[in-house]
Amino acid sequence: MDRNLGILVAALLLVASTCESAIFNPVSESHRSAASELLSSADGSFGSLEETYEALKTFEVLGIEKKPDIRTSACVSAVKILSSTSSALKDLFHALRVNGVLKCELNDQAFPGIGSKLKDSLNGASSLLDFYYSIGGLILIKDQTSEVDVHISDADRIFRSIKALSQSDGRWRLNSNNPESSNDAAGIALEALSGVISLASSEIDSSLIATLKNDISKLFDGVEKY
Repeated sequence: MDRNLGILVAALLLVASTCESAIFNPVSESHRSAASELLSSADGSFGSLEETYEALKTFEVLGIEKKPDIRTSACVSAVKILSSTSSALKDLFHALRVNGVLKCELNDQAFPGIGSKLKDSLNGASSLLDFYYSIGGLILIKDQTSEVDVHISDADRIFRSIKALSQSDGRWRLNSNNPESSNDAAGIALEALSGVISLASSEIDSSLIATLKNDISKLFDGVEKY
């Protein structure tokens, strides 16, 4: 599994490298100051956990030490979502991301229930985002606790289900009912597939990896045209 995961990680890094030309200078204090001002929050929140996570990661990447105190409000929201049995997959995913950064005071007993829900959701998932949030959530749980078995026993089936949304040019669709494909969806798919490989309880079928490598090559060919 490690070798196959390495293939996808390398592919993701190559995609990221296409943006390197946009980076010209190191981050300066003026950049940090501007970011702090733009990301300032008067009421101690950012409206959603997705926005909260992006703000937290921005502070981290830019090395901003003086940042707004959003821990209390963010953790209250994250713990509420993670403790509820009716939370949507997207909300669980972003709550887990925030919890991974802030280390909120979450009852460890919540993780097994979340893990079971995310695994169950993979059985009925049909859209790319459903797979992405479920698999991504399991990866986040794996990083936050060792008390939950997040391994996937039917990884080949899930891999094929995600692969079924790919197009001949290497791009992906968000679901089978949407004829439009995009490079953005391809990035989501590649990240989800790398997660499947990481969580698989046994080696992924080598023919699936070979087919995916061909898709990645086609995707790069399309990116190079731009």
